[in-house]
Amino acid sequence: MNDSDLDQLLGSAQTTVTPPAGFRREVWLRIEAAEAKAWKPRLRLLAERFFNWLALPPVALATCSVMLAAGVWAGLESGNPAPQGEMSYIQSISPFAQTHR
Repeated sequence: MNDSDLDQLLGSAQTTVTPPAGFRREVWLRIEAAEAKAWKPRLRLLAERFFNWLALPPVALATCSVMLAAGVWAGLESGNPAPQGEMSYIQSISPFAQTHR
């Protein structure tokens, strides 16, 4: 049997099978169950819940306050270099600040 005969035979075949009543619903339930086991949808759901929680006004206010305080503290800490380190640097490069033997 060549390909054209097979194509003709397949084309003439008629199916009388109809899917069960809840077939489409069951297929979507299986797809959703498979997606629920995957880690990407779980991670997306977890991130969505976290950002929704973070967007609550009391939580957002507390978060902004903590970040502002941390920024101020970090700015004050790094803004004052230790004078001892500064003096040792000056002594290492200045010919006038070095002691003679």
